[in-house]
Amino acid sequence: MRVGVDVGGTTVKVGFVEDYKIVDRLVVETKKETLFDDVFVAIKDYATKKNYKIDGFGVGLPGHVVGTVIDRLPNVGISNLDVKPIVNKYFPGVFVACTNDANAAALGELLADGDTKASAYMITLGTGVGGGLVIDGKVRDGSHANCGEIGHMFVDYVHNYKCSCGLNGCLETVSSATGIVRLAKNYYNDFETCLDKDNLGCKEIMDAARNNDPLGVFVLNVVADSLGRAISIIELAVDVDTFYIGGGVSAAGDILINKIAEYYKRYAHYAVKDVTIKRAKLGNDAGMLGAAYLW
Repeated sequence: MRVGVDVGGTTVKVGFVEDYKIVDRLVVETKKETLFDDVFVAIKDYATKKNYKIDGFGVGLPGHVVGTVIDRLPNVGISNLDVKPIVNKYFPGVFVACTNDANAAALGELLADGDTKASAYMITLGTGVGGGLVIDGKVRDGSHANCGEIGHMFVDYVHNYKCSCGLNGCLETVSSATGIVRLAKNYYNDFETCLDKDNLGCKEIMDAARNNDPLGVFVLNVVADSLGRAISIIELAVDVDTFYIGGGVSAAGDILINKIAEYYKRYAHYAVKDVTIKRAKLGNDAGMLGAAYLW
């Protein structure tokens, strides 16, 4: 049995996987100081109770990881830690593989679509913007284990907002949930709107766009333009079959996905205009399923 582990800040989701299906799952509450020990003790206890034979683990991590060594998980507060010895303390000799959580989610979405040898790119739109690349059914981490960090692609020549990474004009400054709210606040007085300036959230802004609210429509177009431009550049570099759009912002649904596709076709090279752009469908399961097939 394969096990996919999706690490978050306070909870870790564990999927027990057979034949590309999550057959059982476990959620482990953790604290930073003992996170991985907490997780693998819980998995060992649960697997023993269920009489599961574990062949190996894949771990999706919310940060930079090289091989099985965590460089930095900024939102968790862990750095410079090798996961493999901790796993093998509780499961001697089993295989262990790690990657960024967006890479794991990209692979999970592709596997759920039933093509284990295809190529795809996952874009996650949440507090920030992340990405993951799968080529011929294999996650590609890159030479610096930094492949997919497209949130820090320079796309915004207009606002040039300062990004948390230290750069300006990054994709996530206008296409993340945080960026969407920033845009609405900055342009609030330029449009008639039904939105409450003191209660602006990503969902409310996208709902307003769906109802043809002028401010909501403006923000939607800025977001979709930035993402369409970014995808057109990424596609020329990697030439994948499908782009999956996931994360909390993707809950906006077709109004966002269709608008991204519209702008993509405006910017895309003629040879790749037929690429598929669609909303990711697995939600939290994507990271667990993809992590289980990292090896």
